[in-house]
Amino acid sequence: MNYEDILKLLEHNKDIKYKIFNDKIINTKMNTIGVRVPVLRKISKKIAKTDYEAFLNQVKNNYYEEVLLEGMVISNIKDPSIIIQKLDKFLDKIDNWAVCDMICSSCKTLNKIKDEFMNFIKRNLLSSNPWRVRFSFVCLLNYFVSEEYLNEIYKLIDNDVNHDYYVMMSKAWLICECYVKYPKKTIKYLKRTNIDLVTYNKAISKIIESNRVLKNDKIELKKMKKSSKNA
Repeated sequence: MNYEDILKLLEHNKDIKYKIFNDKIINTKMNTIGVRVPVLRKISKKIAKTDYEAFLNQVKNNYYEEVLLEGMVISNIKDPSIIIQKLDKFLDKIDNWAVCDMICSSCKTLNKIKDEFMNFIKRNLLSSNPWRVRFSFVCLLNYFVSEEYLNEIYKLIDNDVNHDYYVMMSKAWLICECYVKYPKKTIKYLKRTNIDLVTYNKAISKIIESNRVLKNDKIELKKMKKSSKNA
């Protein structure tokens, strides 16, 4: 399948109503076609089972769907070490939360090399590219919220000083996931952390909004919110 065939396939599967909706929320500078995610996933699996290298060498990043498809193909490669190699180049193509988060959720194969995966995350947390940083935090919430990694997650959040909006929201989301699974430990963390006010309060809000948190706990959490005067 050459590049023209790929574009024809994407055009054939476009949904104008979906394009209009998606364009309002993804905030990308790339052109969009309007192909739904399940369709892209189906196409990516077929490509990954054939000559994925040929596909990856052809993509030109002219469209949002093209970049998303590339990330999906990479995440479907069977060898997790190759996935990391390919992702390292791919991450610089991300310019929106949708591609970032969907590719994170597609990287389940990397659980086979957990230590290497964590090292990859830590390297990207040092990047000046906010999308690499968000990618790392979203991967942490997808694959590492467990007793084994909990204290390390807290430290990684505390050590990050990136004030990009999408990075701060990913940290708040991660804290929420930690609370849902480990409420007592995460409350202790929230009481001692020095993370920025926006991230802190957003994390509290996300926890309160969660259907997985008890009503009485939400009442206590509301009391923990900070004003700029008290922060």
